[in-house]
Amino acid sequence: MVFLAHDPRASALVPPEAAEEYRWFLDSADPRAARLAALAGGNALLRGLAYFSETFVIPGIMLHYAARKLFLEAAARAALSSGASQVVVLGAGLDTLALRLHRERPDVTFIECDHPATQRLKRNAFEAHRRIGPNLQLVELDLARRTLEEALLAAPGYQPTADTLLIAEGLTMYLQPAEMDGIFSFLREHTGPGSRFAFTFMEPLADGRLDFPGSSPLVRPWLHRVGEPFTWGLPRAALPAYLAARGFSLAELAGADTLRERYLAPAGLARRRLAVGEWVAVAARHLSG
Repeated sequence: MVFLAHDPRASALVPPEAAEEYRWFLDSADPRAARLAALAGGNALLRGLAYFSETFVIPGIMLHYAARKLFLEAAARAALSSGASQVVVLGAGLDTLALRLHRERPDVTFIECDHPATQRLKRNAFEAHRRIGPNLQLVELDLARRTLEEALLAAPGYQPTADTLLIAEGLTMYLQPAEMDGIFSFLREHTGPGSRFAFTFMEPLADGRLDFPGSSPLVRPWLHRVGEPFTWGLPRAALPAYLAARGFSLAELAGADTLRERYLAPAGLARRRLAVGEWVAVAARHLSG
């Protein structure tokens, strides 16, 4: 995202305030990487090399990241406009959405849940820039040791009856089916009836593998080596029935074509390659669920 924010064309996909905050977080994690990303994005030759190199890993993945973030931000704003008073970002990583929105909406509670190591890094960035308000909480959650229910119900200010938007970006493909069921169970039992779940998910390939079509054969071994293999996915045609069985209905679904039309085309990037295989969905709780 730091790289894209410095690309004169792709920068239209990164809100200016977000670009600044992504740089804070990357500086906190690795100052050299932050400088390199900014330099590469702003230099035509290095930028070209970066996009060329991407074709040997997952073609179009950087623009996919930016487009899916814009979709999820739109989903968050729609949920807030519809009366959601609580936003929980699960596996927030170094994302900036809750940080930006909590300043716009001091009447809404924002909670980020992520691994303690990531939270420490983010807290360091917050302390350096003094931009965190009382309605944004960082909750430490290692799903290997603690459940979402244990973490959130113990979090000061969490309201188990409030209409809530739960966001899981780039996370569900690393979960087990039982962990996914646990998320839906939590939403049914500990959020208000108007709650929503916005998430990304992988669609299996024809042979059943979870992967981005056209990605390098080296990607999957690398994910296994770093301990993050893809473990959960769903054919998009099966999503409505899957959600219905868990007390939810499909409110919106977007793949590469929708993301291209909605976000890349207005920025003059309609002809650029965009990764396929990961979908973005918004599910709404059944009023009787």
